Amino acid sequence: MVSISVIIVNWNTQDTLIHCLESLYKNTKIPFDVYIIDNNTGKKNTRLETVIRNYKNINIIKNGRNLGFAYAVNQGILSSQGDYVLTLNPDVTVTAGYVDSLFHTIRSDKKIGAVSGKLLSSGNKGILDSTGQIIYKNRFARDRGHREIDANQYQEGGVFGTCAAATLYRREMLEDIKINNEYFDSDFFAYLEDVDLAWRAQMKGWKFYFIKDATAYHQRAVSTKTVFKKTKRKFWGWRNRFLMIIKNDSLLSIVINLPFLLFCPLKSVKMLRKRRVIQKTRIIKHDEVARWFLW
Repeated sequence: MVSISVIIVNWNTQDTLIHCLESLYKNTKIPFDVYIIDNNTGKKNTRLETVIRNYKNINIIKNGRNLGFAYAVNQGILSSQGDYVLTLNPDVTVTAGYVDSLFHTIRSDKKIGAVSGKLLSSGNKGILDSTGQIIYKNRFARDRGHREIDANQYQEGGVFGTCAAATLYRREMLEDIKINNEYFDSDFFAYLEDVDLAWRAQMKGWKFYFIKDATAYHQRAVSTKTVFKKTKRKFWGWRNRFLMIIKNDSLLSIVINLPFLLFCPLKSVKMLRKRRVIQKTRIIKHDEVARWFLW
């Protein structure tokens, strides 16, 4: 019986994917299956087929073009049946017990909607990549501890959100917060879609949790290293911040940020429609969620 469905989005990342799968199958005891969503423009991907040949319980979904991370992850979630969903970037390798620790923690409290462990940099394993996500009062969000030396300075406990590079989600939570059959917002394409999901989940009373003794390594942005791709990444980050504000924030904050929202008017209208659904079903007041916003 499969307990966890692992969702991996592939976009020209076969070289790192083999290490990701090797670590997953070697270090995980909880029953799982894998869904690889291939965004490599629908071409026959013989390298990918070669990579997965030696692994069982792998399903491949091929897309005709790069539909973005959020859309692809949603495809995987909709196709899978595990009670828990592990989103795993192909440039992540997990250590022994990483997935198992996340699984036992999320099962210990029915209000935990997602849990992640300590992500360290693959290039320098003494440097932190993420210990959960934090958000500031200016609504900029980032991975807590990113690029800091790991000195066990971040303790286990609640966080605003978790990095989707290696997070275990409760399917019940995902179903609770989805809009128009979407869990991650496909309009974001990539970047901040996990922060947006966490914000929506916080408003529905779900908790996000960090485990310091579960470790994985993240190479980060392996498929977006050219100058052009880095520029697009920054654009998506800035744009998606505003879309996230429109959907989830208080009306006062929207008024304050209105000049910035004019930079994406078409998406803004679409976000307002989604906002109506989100705000209508919220059960937690804005002030209670805003306690996570830092100066």
